[in-house]
Parts: sequence; structure tokens; C-alpha cells
Amino acid sequence: DALAQQAAEMGLSEPDELSAIQAAQAAKSGVRMKRASRMAESRPHTNAAASPPPIPGKDAWSAGAEARAPTPAMYWSKRATWGARPPKMRSQTMSVIGSGLFVFGGWNNSICYNDVYVLDTETMFWTRMRTSGDEVPPCRAHTATAVGYRLFVFGGGDGTQYFSDLYVLDVRTCVWTRAPLVGPAPSSRRTHTCFYYDGFVYLFGGGDGHRALNDLWRVRAEPDANGAYAWEEVETTGGRPFPRGYHTSTLVGNQVVVFGGSDGQECFGDTSLLNLDTLEWAHVPIDPPLTRLAHTATLVGMYLFVICGHDGSDYSSQVLMLKLDTLKWETRTIYGKAPQPRGYHACALQDGRLFVHGGYNGQEVFDDLYTLELSSYSYLPQVPEFVIGCHR
Repeated sequence: DALAQQAAEMGLSEPDELSAIQAAQAAKSGVRMKRASRMAESRPHTNAAASPPPIPGKDAWSAGAEARAPTPAMYWSKRATWGARPPKMRSQTMSVIGSGLFVFGGWNNSICYNDVYVLDTETMFWTRMRTSGDEVPPCRAHTATAVGYRLFVFGGGDGTQYFSDLYVLDVRTCVWTRAPLVGPAPSSRRTHTCFYYDGFVYLFGGGDGHRALNDLWRVRAEPDANGAYAWEEVETTGGRPFPRGYHTSTLVGNQVVVFGGSDGQECFGDTSLLNLDTLEWAHVPIDPPLTRLAHTATLVGMYLFVICGHDGSDYSSQVLMLKLDTLKWETRTIYGKAPQPRGYHACALQDGRLFVHGGYNGQEVFDDLYTLELSSYSYLPQVPEFVIGCHR
């Protein structure tokens, strides 16, 4: 069960793991379990259980039949690829640099990886990168943040190990560097999120093996004169989101949208915005507050495409679209055959397509690759600037 796995990731005790499973079972009947200590807290926004909106065109996904999609419609395709394909994996990262998708880390429920695979999205050809430099440990549930031609890899873990090292991969030279650090640094963790803004790689949340976290850190992407990197903890106002891991943090202009996740006991459906210029949090009630963990959330124009994940009760293959100017959930008819329900997958936007790779459905780890062809929606990134929630 995904919530039980979340409990293990966050380092909760066995009774807490049991309560997580009971919470997931209760969620099926619309009941939300809360710990007594949480009852006294004043939540900044609602997180009631809710059923997702109906999905038009769901019949087009069933019985293995692929309907012929009208030209402006979106459709799923399972892609044939060539070359050195990655093995079955979950909790890996996939980052876009140029025309390539860089997949790093992950595990198959028994073995963690430290390989880098690169997919040429024009030829659909996989290459296993031959790297040199500092040795990077196999890991999962880490982050890999693209900054120019570099990947900043932080944290993650393997088995009972949790990491706090920062590694930088130059994809032009294929050389790994373990970043020398000065000053304080974030604690060891996994299931966190990272993103790049205005010269800094930011880090939010995760779990350290004992508890879920909600701290915010940043490190300048350029080293100092001595080649060292310095982390700094970022103080914010407005009240931080509750501690969580396996959430998503999506950069939208000068704000980051934090959605969903779990603290190992509860699957969240809340949405928070952090203004990175004022460093002020805002908590946005969205009706219905759809719960998700181990999902992906990718910005396409003024929409946040939330794909697959776990809703606290079961794995999903849904594509949910959060329209950011109205802060309303929308759905569209999507043709073709959708991926099997899953979470812990990787997703990236490239050349008018969303690429979905790998993942886990509670029983099976996947090695497949799907594309969601956005069709006319591929023009959404060209929309003029907008303000989140301006048309609520």
C-alpha cells in the first residue's frame, strides 16, 4: 500500500504504519482519519476527502481499444524505443536538457541504480552515459535539477540509508563532481522536491527517516571563488505547508506551486503557493481538494498537468488539469490507451509531448515509456503571462 510505504519512507513506527493502512481503507468510504494531536491544529486550508471529477472519454481507454483522435485532441501512445533501455525502475528522476531526457537513479524494489540514461526524443534512442569523476551512490527518491548543461542531484537513499550530499553532473563532459560545501546544510532526506529559480536551486520538504519535513533551503548554482557551494535555510512568512514527502513543487513564474504528498499517515490534497520574491506562503483552497501522492505535476501554459499517482486509496492513471488562473480542476477527452495506473514514475515535457517513464502500481515495477501528445495544447506555453488565481 502506498501510504504504508510512505510511513516507511518517513521513518514512522509500526503502529503508525498500521494507522496509515487503516487511513487508506477508511478513505475508500470517504472517512478521513486524523491523529489526535492534529485535531487541535488549525489547518490553513481544507483537505477533506473528495472524489475526482468524472473523466470524459474514459471509454476510449478501456478494452485496449485506441480510438482515432481528432486533430486537436490529446492522445496517449506507448512508445517503442531502441538502444540501451533503462531497466524497470521507480522513484527515478527524468530531466530535460536540450533534446535529451536524462534519467538517473531509481530502484526495482530490490536494487538501487546510479546509472544515467539519455533518451534522444527525436530518434527515441536510449544511451547509457559513461560517466567519470566522483562516485555517486545508487539512490532513489532523490532530486535532479537541470541548470543549463548541469544536473544538481541531492539526497535520496538506498535501503535504510538517507543521503545529504550534493552532486553535479556536467552532461557535456559526463563528469560527476561531489560539490564541496561550506556552512550548514540540509539534513539527510528523500522524497523531497527541488527546483531552480533566479540563480538558486531550492529544496523543500521530504522525510529524514524519523519524520516528514517542511523546511526550505537554497544553494547558489554557481560555486564561490574556491569552488565551494553554500546552502542557506530560507525563512518565510504566511505559514509553511504541513510536513510532507512525495509531493510536487512546480515553478510558475516567480511562484512555486506545492501540491499533494503525504506525511506517511495522510494523503494530502492541499495546494500552497510560495512567492519566491517576497518569500510568503499562501494556501489556496481548491474545490474539490483532490488527494495525490507519488504523482507528477508539469506546467503546460497556464495548466498544471497532474498525471497518475496514488489518491490515498488506489493508484490512478488519470490526467487532471489544474487551470491556474481560475484554480479549477478540468478534464479533457484523451484518446489512445493510457498507461496502467501507477505512481513513483517520472514525467517531463519536451517538444509538445509529455513523456511518462516507469513507476509502480503496488505489485509491478515498470520500464515502459508513454507519450501524451498535447496536440493543440502544445501551444499553451505561448500564452501571455498570467497571475495565478486572477480569474477565481
